[in-house]
Amino acid sequence: MAIDRRMLTGVDWPLIGASLVLAVIGVAMIASATQTGRFAGVHVKQLIAIGLGLVALAGSLFVDYRRLADRAPVFFLAASAMLAYVLLLGPRIASTRRWLVLGPLQLQPSELAKVAAALLLAKVFSEARRESLGLSEILGPGAAILGLASLIAAGPDLGTAACLVPMFISVAFLAGMRIRTFFVLALALAVVGGLGWRFALREYQKTRVYSFLDPSLDPRGAGYQSIQSQIAVGSGGFSGKGYAQGTQSQLGYLPARHTDFIFSVLAEEMGFLGVLAALALYLFVLWRCLETAQLARDRIGAFLATGVAATLAFQVVYNVAMVAGLVPVKGLPLPFMSYGGSSMLASFLGVGLVVNVRMRRFVN
Repeated sequence: MAIDRRMLTGVDWPLIGASLVLAVIGVAMIASATQTGRFAGVHVKQLIAIGLGLVALAGSLFVDYRRLADRAPVFFLAASAMLAYVLLLGPRIASTRRWLVLGPLQLQPSELAKVAAALLLAKVFSEARRESLGLSEILGPGAAILGLASLIAAGPDLGTAACLVPMFISVAFLAGMRIRTFFVLALALAVVGGLGWRFALREYQKTRVYSFLDPSLDPRGAGYQSIQSQIAVGSGGFSGKGYAQGTQSQLGYLPARHTDFIFSVLAEEMGFLGVLAALALYLFVLWRCLETAQLARDRIGAFLATGVAATLAFQVVYNVAMVAGLVPVKGLPLPFMSYGGSSMLASFLGVGLVVNVRMRRFVN
């Protein structure tokens, strides 16, 4: 459908601009971290991913978010089907089954599943007839999200699966979930977590937790990433060592430096000032998302913007805490900055949905 000219005045250009600036900073850091070696030149692919993400963002604005939410069950089932296909028939890459290979392209369905989950939660909770939601009203959408998270975690991809938890809780709270219901769910999650630790987690995943508690237990193995990341972050000081001058990244001591640990490269080369600038941009993005939720004309829009904001916030907070050694290492990319086309596409799609809500708040 065509966009009403009145809606163009409601496009959140500052939100789009801040997201794009973060993506450009990410490209610069990726280029610095991969000047040599087998990943040299991947920043060009990241630029292509940014272009595709912007196209997806623009495309998402042409369809009213309410129409997208009406088709949320279809998107949700499609995402679940892709995840199941990848688990059963997808190629095994780095001992995981996470990617759908489409010719020269590799798509990670779990990233797009987050967008489908946000649409589904917005749709389901907007139709709740009661202002206060108890366990019976929460179980249905909770089971759907748990099923999707289980498919993602089976990849294994615990980091992305964990993103669905804050999304669900934030939208459910906004919809009117009772405090008592929250504690019941928290207890259930604790039980599931205990059983998962005993029967589902693989040994290397448990080792990561042990190494987080004491990296010196395995300084050359499971604790290596955390130790090197903390060295990189600490050595950056106030103003950093300079672009492409970081020893941890340039000499190859820092693993996954262009993906999960891209923030470590930023901290080492740009220092506290660079970290502060990046975090300020992320804070601005989250503020605009939450402001959109407050200004939304209906419950669907408010819930959708809140779900996107909660997911982005969780990824940023966890990734930054991970590189600082405050939480266990997980394969969780930093939105807009980490290398990865699927993550970039999903991040810009999420921003597109938020802009979609904001630009239609005054239009019938």
